[in-house]
Amino acid sequence: MRLLSPLLVAALAAVLLTGCDLSGRVEAEIEAALPEALGPADSYDATVEGLRLGDGTAEAVQVVGRRVAREDAPVVDRLDIDLRGVAFDRSTRRLTRVESARGTARLLPSDLSAYLGTQRGVADARLTLAAPDRMTIRLEGTLQGVRIPVGAEVRGRLVARGGVVDLEVESVRAAGIGLGGTLARAVSQQINPVVDLTDEDLPLRVTSVRVAEGALVMEATGDPTGMELRRAR
Repeated sequence: MRLLSPLLVAALAAVLLTGCDLSGRVEAEIEAALPEALGPADSYDATVEGLRLGDGTAEAVQVVGRRVAREDAPVVDRLDIDLRGVAFDRSTRRLTRVESARGTARLLPSDLSAYLGTQRGVADARLTLAAPDRMTIRLEGTLQGVRIPVGAEVRGRLVARGGVVDLEVESVRAAGIGLGGTLARAVSQQINPVVDLTDEDLPLRVTSVRVAEGALVMEATGDPTGMELRRAR
């Protein structure tokens, strides 16, 4: 799941390399490129501040995506991307400086449950979240060949580990009885990482993961300096 590098490849290439005028076309070019770069969405809104093509700089590039969907990731209910202090070399098509690159993603329990069912083979999973960082999953059926008792409940805390968010499983219980380490390990191996932001083009680090207003909210930072910009198609 890529939050930052596709934006740089598609959006900055569209704006910085084509030299389009500085009217509303700038934001329109970015918004048109984002569905291919980040995935289909209900909407994208882009803002470019302080763009100076002559100096090869932009003060900020900001994007808000709503209901962003990719095949290999949970639906992101809201995605915010904020790049500050961007400098670029048009002749070499490379970023030379980005003072800060941050992304914030908000995911709903229903979308995480659907993702576990379709992508991780955890059918009939019912997921709930609770502040500050708790996740509970109710499971049925079979997982990695291990029969899951009816009403089994997995509890744990969400933790950031580099570019991923894992569920640190603390207990697996059914009818108030602990089910032991075998099932806990099977669950952990099957569902983790819950969210994966690793990217071969841009190392990302999850700096914060929390539950707020019933949703999973995570923040990530990256250093895209030196990335090659490709001309938009």
